Amino acid sequence: MVGTQLPAPLQGLKVIEIGVAMAGPYCGMMLADYGADVIKVERTDQGDESRNWAPFFEGRMSHYFAAVNRNKKSLAVDLKNKEGRAVVERLVLDADVLIDNFRPGALERAELGYEMLHRKNPRLIYCSITGYGATGPLKDERANDVAMQAYAGGMSITGEAGRGPVKMGISVADIGAGMFATTGVLLALQMRNVTGKGQRVDTSLLEGQIAMLSYHCTAYFASGKAPERKGSSAQGLVPYQAFKASDGWMVVAVFTDRMWRDLCSALGMPEWGDDARFNSPQRRMVNRETIIAALTEIFARESVAAWRARLGPLGIPCTPVLPIDQVVQEEQVQARDMIVEVGSSGSDKIRMAGVPIKFSDAAGGVRTGPPRLGEHSKEIMKSLGYTDPELQRLVREGVVALG
Repeated sequence: MVGTQLPAPLQGLKVIEIGVAMAGPYCGMMLADYGADVIKVERTDQGDESRNWAPFFEGRMSHYFAAVNRNKKSLAVDLKNKEGRAVVERLVLDADVLIDNFRPGALERAELGYEMLHRKNPRLIYCSITGYGATGPLKDERANDVAMQAYAGGMSITGEAGRGPVKMGISVADIGAGMFATTGVLLALQMRNVTGKGQRVDTSLLEGQIAMLSYHCTAYFASGKAPERKGSSAQGLVPYQAFKASDGWMVVAVFTDRMWRDLCSALGMPEWGDDARFNSPQRRMVNRETIIAALTEIFARESVAAWRARLGPLGIPCTPVLPIDQVVQEEQVQARDMIVEVGSSGSDKIRMAGVPIKFSDAAGGVRTGPPRLGEHSKEIMKSLGYTDPELQRLVREGVVALG
C-alpha cells in the first residue's frame, strides 16, 4: 500500500527496461511495484511513443504512459549513438534484469543483444517480449495487441453469435505478455539463486494468447469443433451470462447442479430443478434456448439490487455490469486499495489502478508517479561515474537528454 513501511519483495533488484507502449513497460511496472529499481531507457527526442497518446492529465502526462510507468526512473539516451550505447553497457554491469519488447534482432543491431551483454554480466536475466516469438517463420513480422488477439484466436470467440469478431476491451495480448514475462523473470531469478548464472527469457504476445485459450484449446481437441462466439455466455455452462434486469444489466453464473436447483427455487419454479431436460450441465446446454428465454423474461421483472439480494445469499454469483466510472468508486474496490493517488512531476496528482497482490509481511505499492522524459538522466549518469563536463558534452551532442 502507499506509505507502508513493510519491506518490498524485490527491494535491491536492479532492472533496465528498454521498452515502449504496453507489454515491456507492464513487466517493468510489475517489478517496480514490488520494490525493484527500474530504469526506463527512452529516446532523447520523444521518449516512449505512448507519451503522446491522449487523453492527458495536466502537464501533458499521457494516461497511457502513466498507467504502466509509475515507480520508474527515466534515462533519455540515444541508442543509435555509440556513446549512448556505452551508457547502457555501464548500466548492465551490475544489473539483474533487462527487459525489451522490440522485434527480434533490434537490440542485437544496436549491439545490445543478449550474447554481448551476457558476456559483460553473466548474471544478467535478459527478458525479450516479441510479437510472434524469437523463432519461427513469422518471428520478424511486426505485431501488436489487436493483431495478436486476431491471429491467436481470441477474436474468433469474442462477440455475439452470427456477428463479426470483436476485440477485447482491454489490451489482453499486451498485458498478458507483460505478466508472463514477469513470471519468467522471477523464475529465472530463482534459478540464478541455484546456478549463479543469468539466462535469456523469451516470450511473446502470441504465446501468451495461446496459453490463455486454455480450455478453449482442450474443448476443440476433445470435440473436434472450433469454439464459436457466444456473446457473454460460456462454453458448456447454462445459465452463465448477462441478463437485462428492470434497471440495468447483470450477470448470473450457475456452474453446479445445486446452484441450478437453488436458482429454480428462488425464481418460483422448483420443478425445473430436477426436470430431466435441465438436471445436468449437458442437458442444460442442449436446452439452452428454452432456459435463456424463460430467464430473460423473469429477470426483466425486477431490479439488479433485488436479484442480488435474492441470489447472493444462495451463493449464486449475481453481479451488476458496471461502467468504469462506477467501478472506481465501488466500496469493495476502495477497501482493497485498488484505486490510488500519486504525485507526478509537472502534473497534479494522478489517480490510477493500484497493485493487485497483497502480502502479510511484505508490500507493494505506488510510491512515485510516472517520470518526465529524462527526469533521472543526471542522477543515473552521475551514479555511473560520468563527470559534469562529460555529461554536459553528451547533452550538447544530443546523446543524453535531461528532464
